[in-house]
Amino acid sequence: MAETDVAGAMFSAAVSRRAVTVWNIASVCTGLIACMVLFGLRLVFHEGWLAIVLTVLVGVTVASTVTECLLVNPRRALTFRYGVEPMGLSIGQGRWIQRETFVPRAQILYVRLRRGPVLRNFRLASVHVGVLGREFMVPCLDDRDAERLRGALKNVDRGAE
Repeated sequence: MAETDVAGAMFSAAVSRRAVTVWNIASVCTGLIACMVLFGLRLVFHEGWLAIVLTVLVGVTVASTVTECLLVNPRRALTFRYGVEPMGLSIGQGRWIQRETFVPRAQILYVRLRRGPVLRNFRLASVHVGVLGREFMVPCLDDRDAERLRGALKNVDRGAE
């Protein structure tokens, strides 16, 4: 992980190295389901222009799944970053088109960990931070980092109690 400041509960980090594997599994599953649906439709419409369109769509689905696994997911893991600051959570992503999001501590309503079956298998978790009307996600963190992030964000001082 990058920077750490235990006293101020500040840190900055990236997603886990195993995130690419998890995202590739999700991409392949989505691609397989789409191909099965398209093949099923191809069996129903076995003649005519619609059969040609469905065959082309199967090819496009396979090509996009391979591209996502080989290019998009590794790049996504390299360019995603997050950090906890005294004033809140900052989430950044992208190298060419950079998107930075800042979530102020005072607006955080809840912090939730999600672990699906694939994430549990790889000992990962996603942290969901809810504010009024929106939810922000920090995906595929090691369990220890996810717990640390949740702990740093849920200690929100909401004034006198």
